Amino acid sequence: MAISNEARAALLNLLGSLQENLTSTTTNVLTTTTATTNEILTNTTTATTNLLTNTTTATTNLLNNTLINLLRLRLLPNLNALRNDLTNRINQTVQLSTEYDTLSGVLLAVLSDYVVLAESDGTMHFVPLSKIETVASL
Repeated sequence: MAISNEARAALLNLLGSLQENLTSTTTNVLTTTTATTNEILTNTTTATTNLLTNTTTATTNLLNNTLINLLRLRLLPNLNALRNDLTNRINQTVQLSTEYDTLSGVLLAVLSDYVVLAESDGTMHFVPLSKIETVASL
């Protein structure tokens, strides 16, 4: 079967056109795939970073709260003993020393975390139990 030169030229033009369309379509598919993949990677990276940040913040808060609670538990027995000792001295004249001051007066009340002390001139002091270093009866 013989093909005329015109038919051959038409076939070559058709093949060239098909090749250009195929190359163009392949390039478009690759470009779209690359853009979509980059977007997915960016979104995944952002989500992972946010998750890590939130997890780190939550873990830090949990550790801080646990440390605070452990310190409170360690101090509670000492404060309970001090609270009991001071409760036995209510309405007595005592001297309380703290890191910054020494106070003398009548012990009026012992509450859960502080005491009330009245000096002879009527000045009232509210002293946190955790700040009391020594107690003496006068």
